[in-house]
Amino acid sequence: MKKSIFIAVLGVGSVLSSYGQGQIAFANYFSSTQTSGIKYGSGPALGMYAGNEMSAILLFGASTATSIAQLTAVPSSAAPCGFPGAGPSSGNAANQGIFNNVNPVFIGAGTFAFAYEATGTYQGLQYIGFSGIVTAATQASNQSPIPSLQTLFGPMNVLVNPVPEPTTLALVGLGGLASLVALRRKQS
Repeated sequence: MKKSIFIAVLGVGSVLSSYGQGQIAFANYFSSTQTSGIKYGSGPALGMYAGNEMSAILLFGASTATSIAQLTAVPSSAAPCGFPGAGPSSGNAANQGIFNNVNPVFIGAGTFAFAYEATGTYQGLQYIGFSGIVTAATQASNQSPIPSLQTLFGPMNVLVNPVPEPTTLALVGLGGLASLVALRRKQS
């Protein structure tokens, strides 16, 4: 009996603590006819909207944050793009390039800076892209409607580009070093 009461008190405490946290909806979907979302900025799918090979994760930080480096990822916010089984599409972003995390994301109550990171792999290339930073307030209770970033993230296109391989970066560095050596020899 004592054990049951203790478990019940813990359960009520965890529910009440979630009411004290701020929550926010995380999506870039805002209309069935929207023409914005996550698009490929280069590579084999240039100009196409991302499919479910890409996912988005919410980043947040102090409301005064001005760069992505000042924001922290919220691991529980990961949301796949597009529809299941869908790949890149040149069609409307209502079908591709969108994500809609159906679960509210819990963060502290208050006003924060938000952005999202889009990552994924397509045809063996790793892609990454970031949205712009927006400021929004979280809702400190579980009442509906949950404040949403949909209208803030919705109208923006986010371009994802291939992440350079370390060997590519090394070759660029060696080329630069060779250029400096040649330039120095020429000046001597």
